[in-house]
Amino acid sequence: MKLLHVLLVFCFSLLSAAAYGQGNASEDPGISIKLDARFDGEMTKGEEETDGGFVGRYLKLLINGRINEKFSYSFRHRLYVDHQNPKSFFNATDWANVTYHHNEKLSITAGKQMVCIGTIEYDYAPIDVYFASDFWNHVSPFQIGVNVGFAPDKNNKFFIQMTNSPFSTRELENIYAYNVIWYGKVAGWYSTIWSANMIEYQKGHFINYIALGNKFEPCHRLEMDLDYMNRYAGKGTAFLEDFSLHGRVSYAVSESVNLFAKGGYDVNRAQDVSAGFVYDRYVLPGVDLGFYGAGMEYFPIKDARQSLRLHAFWYSNTSDPVPHTFNIGVRWQMKVLER
Repeated sequence: MKLLHVLLVFCFSLLSAAAYGQGNASEDPGISIKLDARFDGEMTKGEEETDGGFVGRYLKLLINGRINEKFSYSFRHRLYVDHQNPKSFFNATDWANVTYHHNEKLSITAGKQMVCIGTIEYDYAPIDVYFASDFWNHVSPFQIGVNVGFAPDKNNKFFIQMTNSPFSTRELENIYAYNVIWYGKVAGWYSTIWSANMIEYQKGHFINYIALGNKFEPCHRLEMDLDYMNRYAGKGTAFLEDFSLHGRVSYAVSESVNLFAKGGYDVNRAQDVSAGFVYDRYVLPGVDLGFYGAGMEYFPIKDARQSLRLHAFWYSNTSDPVPHTFNIGVRWQMKVLER
């Protein structure tokens, strides 16, 4: 609780100073409004049956802007409503937050936001992830909270964050996640997203993450991601019994064509499958699963690559029986307003 009190006092002090010194909004604030969508045709072939069809993966509204020189805001919402559960409208909001920029080095953000967990895979926008680790497929990455950011130089950013626990099952459950993350540019060819996380699964009981994301860019055409995450809950569990390891290689054949391959491994031997109480809610006890696949991307508009993208890929895993999934799809962005 002491950490919570310190963060709240610090946040209130910064916001109060900002309100006193920066009360007038800019006459011409910057704003960007766009929609982002992806639709796929997919077929999964199992041992006896084949499932397939067309599916809409994402349809999102993104709004980013500035109120004045000190305050900016960010909003991303998935455009669907579950009428059986009206609260899901806000659950479909990935983030909705406001940031106070004290100066170029110090900032504070409050509202719904991405939980600061490391690895390169976790940092990609979901619309850009074609197939993923077991952890990525199950994590709940968006929660309400506050973070303080510090950028000592242009190559390093640090964030200290406190949010509701991703394991919360109801409002005001009084369990939290405490996160520290480092975004670094160690060299021109090597960058990092490393984090340490303490996440409550019940009051006073934590599962801890060490998440190490590494990106290598030995040349302008080649990118390589290598991620490692270790999860540890104590209670007699060993340090290397619950972890994920995955990597991705991407090669730009030309300005318009990109080839990629990805694979990884998730395991949880920290608890028996029959355990009465589970500590790791995302990679469950007994999971021992590898995945792998490859594909290509085609960007027909060279000067605006993200405006339109076609993709095709195949992936599989080590389940029994082994499935094979084939996918072809399109992603596009629709600019509504930008100034």
